[in-house]
Amino acid sequence: MKELKGIFPAMVTPFTKTGEIDTEGLGKLANWLLASGVDGLFPLGSGGEGPKLNREERKKVLKVVLDVAKSGVPVVPGTGGITTKDTILYTKDAKDMGASAAVIHPPWYFHPSPKALLEHYKTVAQQTDFPIIIYNLPSFVGYQIPIDVVVEASTISNIVGIKDSSAEMFYFQALMNDVSNGFDVIQGYGSLFLPSLVLGAKTTFCGEASIAPDVLVDMYRSYLSGDLKKARETHFKLVTLVSTIGYGTFPVSIKEALNMLGLPGGYTLPPCAPLEELEREKIRNALVKAGLFDRKMTQARL
Repeated sequence: MKELKGIFPAMVTPFTKTGEIDTEGLGKLANWLLASGVDGLFPLGSGGEGPKLNREERKKVLKVVLDVAKSGVPVVPGTGGITTKDTILYTKDAKDMGASAAVIHPPWYFHPSPKALLEHYKTVAQQTDFPIIIYNLPSFVGYQIPIDVVVEASTISNIVGIKDSSAEMFYFQALMNDVSNGFDVIQGYGSLFLPSLVLGAKTTFCGEASIAPDVLVDMYRSYLSGDLKKARETHFKLVTLVSTIGYGTFPVSIKEALNMLGLPGGYTLPPCAPLEELEREKIRNALVKAGLFDRKMTQARL
């Protein structure tokens, strides 16, 4: 597996009004993100509505993204399921198709005990022999992965990291301090990536990078070059965007922002209601404040 570091947009999956995957739009989005200088692609996560898709639909999305990436950057799809059996199946598909690793959320609805959750990840790791990234997202799954479960999982050779989308920096820094050496603690919020970098993190898989990949890339490169003043200034552009992601049923607001920017965000699979006009206006204002309408980056890169 290539080393995971830098910016991985949590890609949306554009759908038509009738709920079909817009493969042309998906390919355009992947090309646009790569042209923006990102370091990898993360399809089929929460932003990509991966949990809503069946096995064949997941494979269809992943094929489009892999064909665009053509091994130039790592492609790390979400492969979680509600059962261990399904998770193994989706993860093996990702491996066979040429992905670099897999991001696996915990099972939802039936909440396993910490011991059962650890066994779930161990079993998937053993039966797939593929690099696995645990995915902590309590707001969707309904519970937080205990730190001791992550620490124990970090000793398994092909469990290589955790994507933390809790937005809790106390939890994040505890992981950074406690996990085994070489285990990647990945920030799930782009607006928390700069403080995470200061703590020693290397990577973010985030929805903000689907809207403003160049802003994340600029912030990251400024930090690496030692220009902390510019990194902080760019960071606060992301702060203006993060509130817009929460409008409506996720990821309606991200797709709305992409559509406003002239990009193929497409429709969201039901059950999701369209945004209210006031919410749409707030998103537009945030995009203006972040300077995203001023970029020569949309049609030229599609």
